[in-house]
Amino acid sequence: MTELSVSVFIFLTFIIFSCQGAYVLKDVDVVSVAGQPVRIFTRESMQSYDGSDENKPIYMGIKGVVFDVSTGKRFYGKGSPYNSLVGKDSTKGIAKMSLDEKDLTHDISDLNESDLKSLDETFEGTYMAKYPVVGYMDYFRDQHPEKFRNIKTEL
Repeated sequence: MTELSVSVFIFLTFIIFSCQGAYVLKDVDVVSVAGQPVRIFTRESMQSYDGSDENKPIYMGIKGVVFDVSTGKRFYGKGSPYNSLVGKDSTKGIAKMSLDEKDLTHDISDLNESDLKSLDETFEGTYMAKYPVVGYMDYFRDQHPEKFRNIKTEL
């Protein structure tokens, strides 16, 4: 290879990799069942679905979507390994595979590309595939009002 060929190769490689950009989190669709109102949860209303009341389902928020994880009670119920994830939106904890209290939040503004990709994979491959959606977090509705434009909601 000539010196010019090597320079062109290096330049083209730089262009290809610099144009790829950062990982973009996959979009979330809002699902409404046969015209039924979509339930909107606040941080406070989610707290009562943390597995401490045997008569209530166990709910967990990820990416603003609230899932009923009651069928996974042995993982998410009171005293179980992942109980700290439920009764709140734990998006960051899921992305980082962390049970640290500081990571049990929906704020993902400081996550890296690898964490975001992991979040999408876990969201789609585990939660969307395995657990029913029972509603959405209020912050998600507030950030994406266009997704709720023709959908009736209830708190």
